Amino acid sequence: MSEGFDYDLVIIGAGVGGHGAAIHAVKCGLKTAIIEAKDMGGTCVNRGCIPSKALLAASGRVRELHDAHHLSDLGINVGGVSFDRKAIADHALNLVDKIRGDLTNSLKRLKVDTIRGWGESCCPT
Repeated sequence: MSEGFDYDLVIIGAGVGGHGAAIHAVKCGLKTAIIEAKDMGGTCVNRGCIPSKALLAASGRVRELHDAHHLSDLGINVGGVSFDRKAIADHALNLVDKIRGDLTNSLKRLKVDTIRGWGESCCPT
């Protein structure tokens, strides 16, 4: 590591787990840094859990409306259902951007240094 780095804890990976570890470390009074090579939030926020759940939620709503023929017994008539793929994808991306920004801002507020790059754990020889 370069001279000038003085942390009680350095966390490798700014995914949800790394973010949670950083919050806990700061609450314990540790000077903390987090190393991340890619986007804040890791796989879950950027390519996994969050965007996939947003897309599944939208597709679920479309399916509910498409299969709404059973609502006619209640006097509710749903016309033809259509959707805008780009708008749905944009919604998922906007959600990812917001969560990524919230994670970044919370680390800044906690004074956790973010280091862009790759880290590895090593043992002294």
